[in-house]
Order: sequence, then C-alpha cells, then structure tokens
Amino acid sequence: MKLIKNICSSVLVLFLLISCGSDDSTIDVPVENNELDIPTGVGHELLSEYNFFEGDLKNLTPNTEAGVIPYDLNTKLFSDYAFKKRFLYVPEGQSIPMDTTQVLSFPVGSVLIKNFYYTDNGVDNIIETRLLIKRTNEWQPETYKWNEGQTDAVKTIIGATVPLTVSVNGQEESFNYLIPNQNQCINCHALKGKIEPIGPKIQNLNRDYAYHTGTDNQLDMWMDLGILDTPSFSEPLPKWHDIDDTSASVNDRARAYLDVNCASCHRLGGSAYNSGLFLGYYNEDPNSLGVYKSPIAAGNGSGGFKYVIDPGNADESILLYRMKSSEVDVRMPEIGRELVHEEGTDLIEAWINSL
Repeated sequence: MKLIKNICSSVLVLFLLISCGSDDSTIDVPVENNELDIPTGVGHELLSEYNFFEGDLKNLTPNTEAGVIPYDLNTKLFSDYAFKKRFLYVPEGQSIPMDTTQVLSFPVGSVLIKNFYYTDNGVDNIIETRLLIKRTNEWQPETYKWNEGQTDAVKTIIGATVPLTVSVNGQEESFNYLIPNQNQCINCHALKGKIEPIGPKIQNLNRDYAYHTGTDNQLDMWMDLGILDTPSFSEPLPKWHDIDDTSASVNDRARAYLDVNCASCHRLGGSAYNSGLFLGYYNEDPNSLGVYKSPIAAGNGSGGFKYVIDPGNADESILLYRMKSSEVDVRMPEIGRELVHEEGTDLIEAWINSL
C-alpha cells in the first residue's frame, strides 16, 4: 500500500510540474462536442477536427448547435456532374450585410463548406470537401480528400486526380476527377489577386430549402437567425433560376449560368480580364458580352470561327464551341471539368440562337 501511495504521489507531482512549466499556448485544450475548432493559422490535417458535423462524418449532419447550417444555390457551378452539399458558418453575433450587387461580404471567421460527391446505387461516395475560411483581409482555401472508407478526409495541398466512372444521363462516363491544388484555387476564385467565393449571391440564394424543421426560404431563415441583415428597401429580393426552370426566360437562365460558371474569371479583376470578355449577369454591353466580338488571341480555342457570340448562329460561336470541347487547350472552363455539361450547353445554344 505504501508503494502504491508513493507511486501516486510521484505521478501527481510530475503532472503539477509539467502543468506549471508549460506555456498556455502549447496546452491542447479539448473542444466541447458542440463547439467548432477553426484554427487561426493553417487548416487541420483532418476534416473531422473542425467539428462541423455530428455523428458519422460521411452523413454530413451539420452541427447546428454550433451554428453550421445547410444551404443550396439556384444556379450551380458545373463540376463533372458531381453533386454538392453546401454548409455555412457565421460566427455568433456577426451578420452578413445585405447586398444584391455582388457576392455577399461575409464577416471574419465565416466558413463556406462544400462537399463533392457521386451517388451509386443509393450510396454517396464523397470525393472531396473544400473550405473557404474568411480571414481579416482574404479567404483561405483548404481542401480535403476523403478516404476509401468514407470515415474522414485528409488535407491536401498538392491536390489529386481521381479516376471515376459515373452514370450521366443513362450512360457510363469514365474520366479523371480533379481535386485542385491550392495554387489552382485562385484560377477560378481570383478577384484582383485575392480569392473570393463565386456562388453566394442574394439572387442565387433566394430559394426554398427543406430544413429538418420544415421548408423555408433560405434568406428568410438567415434573417431570422440574425446572420443576414434585413434589406433597407421594400422591393422584392431578386432571384435567379435553375437552368431547367422554364418559368424563367432562356435569357435569364443563360445569363445566370454564365455568371456562375464563367464570370468569376471573365470580369474586371478576374484572371481572364485581359480577354475583354465579361460574362456577368448585369453586363449590358453587347461587345464585351461577346456579341460580334473577335477573340483577342486566335488559335485552337477559336475553332476557326470569327465571333465569340454570333447571334442566331450558335454552331459558329466560339463560346459554345469551347464549352462543348473536352480538349485541354480548348475547353472552357480550363479546369474543374473534363466532361461536357450537356444541359448547360443546350441552354447556351438556345440562348445564342434566340439573339
């Protein structure tokens, strides 16, 4: 008994010495189950360490108690027919200013969480999760590749190429899915040299969502939660539509599609601004929109055609030619897809022919 007491005393003294001699910044304080753990520096090595989700990670059940909420978009960025589950975190006590002119300006500490997956026989296979973490002056990208067992996702800086075979419109398609490296993130997300989100605009968020508590308009829900400021005007909030929503005109759907899938590069301050082609939804200048516009640099990308958009003649428009190509030196967008988005090209073809 005396020996046991001496051992216990020694262990206690050792613990106290270690505790007193340690700097607080080096102590790993465990995170409560309902709290998020968002590091101030580089991202965690494992997705699970953030605590964004509850239970089995692969189920992507949001940690709503900590403020993680799901959302969706009206017009989506095409990524080789991958499905996406999107989530948002805004720090408690902070809110997003109401702005209908551009991508929303999220407060520091906010996180956008986007999971890319395919479904086979009713089972989801998550390929990657991308985070955008809002820092003081910029967004910090972090990318995680899921393991085969779908138990967690590991941080990757160099990205990866994942061979996949998926069913697309009733036909098997084999291709190489690209998980971008950190340098490639800015190719699509660049605005004046800094990374910015693409999809979260009021017009693109103005839609219903089936929450676990019932279906509600996303913007109304965000305002009720206090994470989005209420508008200072009385006019209805603008809304974009899904590309298949025929209640909206071909023009509205096509312009929204181009805004989300092309304008992040083709805009002032974007990575393709020197092309002089600006495909934002609200651009009303025909020439910079591509109508009867000759390309700045000719080559394989032109397909031998004269104009970016030849009104009424989609088959000889460079824009559609590049969207329909899978060749690396021709296709647009340059990265983020290998397959052709048939529904998207059908819409743009109908739009050009209607001009």
